[in-house]
Amino acid sequence: MKKLILALAASAALLGCQQQSATQAAAPAAPTTPPPPVTDLAALSFTPEQQADIRAVVRDYLVRDPTVLREALDQLQAVTVAERRHEIENDPRAFSIGPATAPITLVEFFDYRCGYCHAAMPWLLNLIDNRNDVRVVFREYPVLSAESVETAKAALAAQRQGKYLQFHQAVMGFRGDLTSQQIDVLARQAGVDVARMRRDMQREDIETYLQRNHELAADSGANGTPAFMINGQWLHGYDEARLNDMVREAARGGASQQRTR
Repeated sequence: MKKLILALAASAALLGCQQQSATQAAAPAAPTTPPPPVTDLAALSFTPEQQADIRAVVRDYLVRDPTVLREALDQLQAVTVAERRHEIENDPRAFSIGPATAPITLVEFFDYRCGYCHAAMPWLLNLIDNRNDVRVVFREYPVLSAESVETAKAALAAQRQGKYLQFHQAVMGFRGDLTSQQIDVLARQAGVDVARMRRDMQREDIETYLQRNHELAADSGANGTPAFMINGQWLHGYDEARLNDMVREAARGGASQQRTR
């Protein structure tokens, strides 16, 4: 990628010098400021002929050294993965528990009707209660049924009342069918205003958020629940021993970063 950038920059500099020398004498001296980043050759004020020359240089370079394309694609993939991770970990719409500056961020994509997600809940609560270096992010990923979707919307509506965790724990501790009536019962037990919850469940932003969760999970290869991401590393399914190992590995990595700062 660096080779390609250097080739393009050199071409632009050589061709641009001709244009600059023709106008420099007539232009009055003035303080200069760095130009904004430009991705379009036309925006650099090159003539069509100069633009064609630059493109020809770049094309010739890529033909002679196509490995540059692989480097560029690898770099693009790395940037895409980093941006996706940042969104998964830091979306302000997602409910989270733990210090914002915690060196370990654990994200769970879950479905309220998933038995393995229910089984993982005590482990997550124990992690939250006993470690101050972990932030846990909950991301609804309703894939099993229409009841899953309804319950996820109810949780996000309860979040608007500051009752997300209470509702989440009530549902995860329940064994049985999540009918609309039962969802209301659990919400009421969690201290949620059910009438307000039902109104908020129809909000377009809740639907949009759930759709985004589906996209992020699919793009990350999570095709089922639960799916955990710990500091960018994925584990699909509930494996408590492996999760504990991953948390310990993340803690060691965080400690190493602290020592090198």
